[in-house]
Parts: sequence; C-alpha cells; structure tokens
Amino acid sequence: SWPRRNTMTKAIFFDVDGTLVSFQTHTISPTVVDALHRLRAKGIKLFLATGRHPAMIGYVRSVFPFDGYMTLSGQYCTVGDQVVHRSPMEPQAVEELVSVALDGSFSCIFLEEKDIYLNCVNDLTRRFMGDLNLDLPPVQDPRRALGKDLYQAITFLTRDNEHLLLSRAPHVKTTRWHPEFLDVIPTSGGKDRGMDAILNYLGIPLEQSMAFGDGENDLSMLRHAGIGVAMGTASEQVQQGADYVTGTVDEDGIVTALEHFGLL
Repeated sequence: SWPRRNTMTKAIFFDVDGTLVSFQTHTISPTVVDALHRLRAKGIKLFLATGRHPAMIGYVRSVFPFDGYMTLSGQYCTVGDQVVHRSPMEPQAVEELVSVALDGSFSCIFLEEKDIYLNCVNDLTRRFMGDLNLDLPPVQDPRRALGKDLYQAITFLTRDNEHLLLSRAPHVKTTRWHPEFLDVIPTSGGKDRGMDAILNYLGIPLEQSMAFGDGENDLSMLRHAGIGVAMGTASEQVQQGADYVTGTVDEDGIVTALEHFGLL
C-alpha cells in the first residue's frame, strides 16, 4: 500500500544482531555501510535500536557514527551526548528476579547503566557471548542489583524451561529475540517507547520513521514505526507485524528495502 517513492522518512531505526550485524561474520557489510552514508547525505537521522548494553556496541559505533543509540531494548537512549530516556525496572520486579537468580537454576546477566555481571556461567552463556563476539561479564552475587537502577536482564531460558522464571516472578516483563534466552525489561519498556523518546526529542513525527528488525523484541517497534521492515530470517509473527519483508542480513536485506521504498 506504500508509494514506492518515499520522501517522508526522516528517521530510521536499525536493530543490530541479525539485522545490521550478521551472526555469521559478526560484521556490517560494506554495502550496508555505504547505504548508511548515502542516507545521511540526504539528511535522514539514523539510530541503533538494540537489546545490547551501551558497552556492547563499540564495534558498530566504530563502523558508523549513528545519530543516536537506543540500547537495552529501549530502556536507555542517547542522542549525541544527551541521555534522552532512561527507564529502569520496578523494584518489585528486581527483587523477584534476584530471588530467582540466587539459586543458580539458570544463568542471568544483569545490566545496570554502567555495570554488567552475572549470577553464574554455563554452556548457554559461553555460547551466547561467543556468538556475539563479546567477553563474559564477571560473576557476582545477584543481590547487588537490589536498590540499583537495573535496566534489563538476560535470562538463559529456552521456551521449554522459561517457567523457571515466569512462574516465580509475576511482575517481570519479558521479550524474546533468541531461542536460548529471554530479555527481562521494565513493564513500561520496549523499543517502541525508546523510539518515541528519540523522535520526541528531535521533533520528528512518528509517521516519518522507519524501523528494521528480525526478533520478537523488535515487533513493538516495527508495528509502531511509519514503516516497519522485517528481515527475511524473522519469525512468521514478526513478519506479519511488518509492512514489508526483505532479504536476510547476509543478503543485504536492508539495502533491498531501502531501494523498494525509494530511499536509495
């Protein structure tokens, strides 16, 4: 239903893993980097929208200096040097999460504004950090999160055993973008909220926004954006929530969609 020539888009949000960065190569393809430079030359504002912590996006920042960074699944957003949105988890949710994490029945990474730590290490955490090409955080007593601003947690639970958390922590909100873990975020959290904060800060109307993603945690953002684009690897649910489905990250699907909408 969209016109092929699109002169409206003023802001584009890109998920990182599986969208900008390939799980195969751990890099952004030169074709996509070139496209980002061409978009910037047209005056379009470009943003990351990731579940990653600000300390985990060094590579992406080094390849292209985005106009802003929505991190921790929308809970912590910056534009330039300005923090434009921060939304930590409710104390009750943090207490529930800590009490469940104390018994070590699954591994959990705690993400504060600066500090990152986990309750215990297992094969799932080792594999995940390897997949993302990142170092393992230090192991610490999860009780240190009590009374702190905790923005997100990564709980290493498959769909088969996510009840280990969900049955014991009724006040946590979760979102999944990977079969082996659930992100725990504030009940008021999500990439759509982070997107609103950044757009409001810059005075850009929502209908002039576009978003790219591949995971369930991108769904709120894809539905919310003026144009939502799902990558070819996205699940059926995510694809149905998008306005357009493009190729995979390894097929430079971002470029295909930008050409389709007349932005390149």
